[in-house]
Amino acid sequence: MKKTQNKQMEKTGNGSEMIQKGSVNALMVKDGEIQDITLSETEVESLLYMIEEEKMARDVYDALYELTGIESFDTISNSEQEHYDKLLEVASKAGVDTTSISDEAGVYVNSEIQDLYTTLLEQGSLSPEDAVEVGILIEQTDIADLQSTLESGEITLLGQVYSHLLDASQNHLVEFESIA
Repeated sequence: MKKTQNKQMEKTGNGSEMIQKGSVNALMVKDGEIQDITLSETEVESLLYMIEEEKMARDVYDALYELTGIESFDTISNSEQEHYDKLLEVASKAGVDTTSISDEAGVYVNSEIQDLYTTLLEQGSLSPEDAVEVGILIEQTDIADLQSTLESGEITLLGQVYSHLLDASQNHLVEFESIA
């Protein structure tokens, strides 16, 4: 493929997507039709926040599983990893730069999420009951954030992804509430 300045068209996977790197636009083929994905600055900020929020949930659940041995933390952590991976995939397809997001557990670019991680881990470390309450709080917060984001805009590809995350968070909340 031909490279021009900072933009590069790249064919990935089975050739069903074309990504224009260096921008927040991407061409995707869905149901045989080419679709242009354009994320606004607000959507990019939201996506980056959601990526770190999913990572934070995964990291807290991993730590709480190690502390408590409660299987729900391990199961839901695996789901959070899938959410994190899906959001990174969406960001990649839209040309959003995620290189500043750390792979290291417990390390976040967003200072609010960093502070939340520290607070939730301290709170959840007090007892197994407190750990489960932290799980409930994380899922309630995730649900509220996703609902707020979905209500504030039109249902785009990003909105569809968030809608699936919302469904999953509601299921996670039910699981945590069942063991509380």
